[in-house]
Amino acid sequence: MRAYAHAVYDAKPAAADPIRMHALKQMEMLLADRASRVGYDHKQIEKLGKQLRSRPVIQTGPHCHLIIEPDAFYTHIFSAMGLRSHKDSWYVSYSASTVKFTESAKKGPGWLRVGDQTLNVFGLSRSKMDPFSICGHHAPQRFALTSSEQTTAANQLIEQLQRALPNGEFPSAADAIKIANQSLWHRFFASNLQLLQIDDLDVADLVAQHLRDPFSWLSSTLFGPSSFAESLLTHLRSFGCGQWAGWAKTTTDFFWHLSGGRIFPLRLHDGLLLNAGRTFSLRCAPDALLQSLNEREIIPSLFLSFLVMSILPGLRALGGSRQIVYYPIMRHAFLSTLSDFPSPANRSLAASLASDEEAGMWGHRTISPGTIDPFSLIAQSGSSCFEQLIDCYGEMPLSEAWGSLPAFNGDPLWQMLCERLALATDRPMWLLGDRQSDRRVTSCFL
Repeated sequence: MRAYAHAVYDAKPAAADPIRMHALKQMEMLLADRASRVGYDHKQIEKLGKQLRSRPVIQTGPHCHLIIEPDAFYTHIFSAMGLRSHKDSWYVSYSASTVKFTESAKKGPGWLRVGDQTLNVFGLSRSKMDPFSICGHHAPQRFALTSSEQTTAANQLIEQLQRALPNGEFPSAADAIKIANQSLWHRFFASNLQLLQIDDLDVADLVAQHLRDPFSWLSSTLFGPSSFAESLLTHLRSFGCGQWAGWAKTTTDFFWHLSGGRIFPLRLHDGLLLNAGRTFSLRCAPDALLQSLNEREIIPSLFLSFLVMSILPGLRALGGSRQIVYYPIMRHAFLSTLSDFPSPANRSLAASLASDEEAGMWGHRTISPGTIDPFSLIAQSGSSCFEQLIDCYGEMPLSEAWGSLPAFNGDPLWQMLCERLALATDRPMWLLGDRQSDRRVTSCFL
């Protein structure tokens, strides 16, 4: 397992290109600002920039959960394993926050299992959880850890966790989780590894940085006077049917509308981004987008987030079982659009992108969760327990650590893909499908 984690974090800088160098600088500036905000000093931040340039990797798998939630915890073990094998000092992680408090039955950022109890992290009623995204600033949030279950065995653990979490109110649940994770990391996790988590509001600020520069690629090309944005959406939507149907969903066009704690899809029509009822309208132009981002009216889509965090700056994106399919599809659609607009700058950008090695890799849910909840483990012995888990899983054969691969075996999209492959009989997997795009995408992630 350690060898695989080492390989996943063994990323090389992107081939030199002015657009990508500018994007990497923007990413470095954002991370430096966020690191400064949570208390890291100048020397530590200098090391962050150096690591980002020499070994550009970002973990993008777990959603915005507390780091002791099992879906996140074992991914953090895996990432720490890879980083430690390279003697790196920074762990950069993007956590999607355009997700609801409840993602399934008592699971999601609003829920946490501790001992034998399931806790309501923020103590919210169902009506205040189900419709809302955790990035919403519609109501301040604070940690409550309430439960309808009462067992003596878990009470001490819950009290210990409550003391470890920060007090007070936060503008959003996502803000609360990020701040809490910094505290939990320093107290219970790897002491020689600096954690920096960003979420979708941070990425919104990253997009805004690009748009403030009228000569940036986002300002001049993607959201410039040409039809590049429309063409890119056409290429993305072409994967909505056929071999790759369901993998790269275009649920919204470039941005979500954020209102009252909820997110709503937008569609690009005649240069305007419109919601379903056309009660919200926004010009798809750099100045209008910048103002709306600053006012927190819009938030980047998953594609736009990956574009500014990973594709353009050349950071290898680590993700889950679905990301290793939809991320190459995103890159393929982007490269196809660049070929439709063959300016010298776009040709240089495309050449650099085409030379990327393993631009995305499987790095989330690579370790099957244990039967004991993570906080019960680390509460007893702190960071030494986390270090021991890194060593323990590092020595495991891949097949033992991965277990039954539930992220693949239990996923309906992967089951459907396997059925399609079974119908392909004698054709090699990299030749599956009749379209050239099918062959190129398949070879991209296998």
